[in-house]
Amino acid sequence: MRTGFPEPSACPDGAQLLARWESLLRKAPRLRPWVGEMLGQQRVRLVARLEGEAPLAIERTLWEELARWLREFEALPQFAVSAIATTLEAGERDSRDGRAPAGAEEAVLAGSAIPSPERAVSEVEALLSDPAFALAFHCVEVRVRPRLAGALEALPSLSRVPEAAWFGLLHSSAPARPLLTPDVAVALVLRVLGAEWMSLPAESRKAALRLFAANSSELRGAAQLDRLCRALPPAWGVLPEGAPDFAAVSAQARLALGDASRLCNRIAASVTSARRGPGRGGFALLEVNDAAPAAPQELEELSQTARKFVGMAGFRRLLALLR
Repeated sequence: MRTGFPEPSACPDGAQLLARWESLLRKAPRLRPWVGEMLGQQRVRLVARLEGEAPLAIERTLWEELARWLREFEALPQFAVSAIATTLEAGERDSRDGRAPAGAEEAVLAGSAIPSPERAVSEVEALLSDPAFALAFHCVEVRVRPRLAGALEALPSLSRVPEAAWFGLLHSSAPARPLLTPDVAVALVLRVLGAEWMSLPAESRKAALRLFAANSSELRGAAQLDRLCRALPPAWGVLPEGAPDFAAVSAQARLALGDASRLCNRIAASVTSARRGPGRGGFALLEVNDAAPAAPQELEELSQTARKFVGMAGFRRLLALLR
């Protein structure tokens, strides 16, 4: 584990930080390669920037970065850390191998543990008690669900494909992002809401992901298309002639995801501009892109969702931050 980590004596809290990192990486081992790579990159930049400085100055600066990353990861529910680590691992594999994003996600999905219904409920409750993830849930409620429902209403041949499957497809095909951004927060909410997706056989998930990202040339390949549709769950009732409809709904779902992520960023920017935030939890580390704060009607829309889910602690905390 110590490979690449700075010398503990360079920082007064070095030994304690190292012990905390050891604990974190035991729980989320997929973070290990990412941490090593980031440390290597930071070290190269610091050597160039601090040329002539004592080596301990570089080690001390690295510990400052490690302390910041550690605080960010420790502020999240444990399963969220594991989910981010898995996404980062998939992104690194995609970058090395040059495969399509969906292909990288297939490998992650095939090796992931299938959650029980009890665990899924527990994960939803834990995630949505955090105001940042309650915000992401709201964005799914008002941007993803309605658009997806409208697309399926227009194409009733796909009405048997469950909502959880579309949520799982959106999460699985989302690009990798380091640490926590509004995009990652929304994707993690989709992950827990689409937990049933993980109960599908690996072959079904792979086929669905390929159709979800299919281009026009793939939809014209009759043999491959027939093979993909046969791999899908029979209960979905997706036939080769319905594949263009599947692609059309997939496109609408991706557009909705983009809308949800941008809305999440705008409302998060409103929280940030208020210069208020909890010491722990998602807003302690959410990396908001430059954006105008949310419009008044968007904040009113959030209040309506909070009233609808009055028992969700995360919404009470979120609204308190916006006052």
